[in-house]
Amino acid sequence: MNLTLRGLLLLGSLFLVTSSSGTLAAAIQATTVQATTAQVKTPASVKQSAAEQIIQMRARTLLTEFYAVKLGRLWAAFTPDVKAQYGDLAGFTEYRKTGVEQFGAQKELVAEKTFMQSGATYYVRSATFEKAPQIIWALSMGFDQLGRVSAFGITLERDRSEDQTAIALP
Repeated sequence: MNLTLRGLLLLGSLFLVTSSSGTLAAAIQATTVQATTAQVKTPASVKQSAAEQIIQMRARTLLTEFYAVKLGRLWAAFTPDVKAQYGDLAGFTEYRKTGVEQFGAQKELVAEKTFMQSGATYYVRSATFEKAPQIIWALSMGFDQLGRVSAFGITLERDRSEDQTAIALP
């Protein structure tokens, strides 16, 4: 997957997670404009700032607890807008338990990235899971300047099962 398309998917997931109004078409259009005008850097050429390093460590800790269905600290870190997406801690817990039942534990860490945009620091983790190893999911967490989780979402990044192609030779 080229970096522009990947950036489009990641920015789209962050836009959709943080957007509380508007249509899907408007979200896609706005995200497409952002992705085509943004310069995409390869992970090897990007040096993390101190803020990004701190957020990466914090996000990894919260994600470890999320995977273990220990959601209290993550829930406490959510802003009211993010909490409203799930209703209450019981609703968020049910959401997570459903994910565990459907996909199992993380199987492969494909990539992780941190970046800063519009005053927030984002952590994106791309991974596959035991029950669907061909699907790469992107978990995105945005942190505001106070360290609160101001954006949270999981989106399909790529389905690798489509990568298999048969060639018929004469």
